[in-house]
Amino acid sequence: MSGTRDNPLGQLAAAWRAAAAVAAEWAERTAAVTAEAFRKLTNDPAIRAVMDAWHITAVWPGHACDCPCAVAHPEDVGVCDHRAVITRRMPTGPDAELDVPLCAPCAVAQGVAELPR
Repeated sequence: MSGTRDNPLGQLAAAWRAAAAVAAEWAERTAAVTAEAFRKLTNDPAIRAVMDAWHITAVWPGHACDCPCAVAHPEDVGVCDHRAVITRRMPTGPDAELDVPLCAPCAVAQGVAELPR
C-alpha cells in the first residue's frame, strides 16, 4: 500500500489534523487574550464611569433584546441581534426609568448615537 503522500484520503486526514491543531491553539490564545482584555477594560476608570452612568448590569443568557431601535439609534435600525448582553436604564417618561435589556450591537449603536458630533 502506498504512503500518505500518494493517498488522497491520507493527505486529507493529515491536513484535517493539522488544521484542527491550529484551530485549537487559536481558540486557546483567543480565549486568553479576550479574558485579559475584558479584565483590563472592566478595571479602566473610563469604562467603569460609562458602566456606572448607563447602569449596566449583566443579563442572563438567552434573554431577548428590548431596544427601541427606531428611537434609540434611528441611524442604525436593523443592527439588533436580539440576544441581550447588558441592561441599560432608560427614561420612559418625565419621572420614570426602566432597565432595558440590550444586545451588543444596540448598546454600541446607542453609545455612538449619543456621542457629540
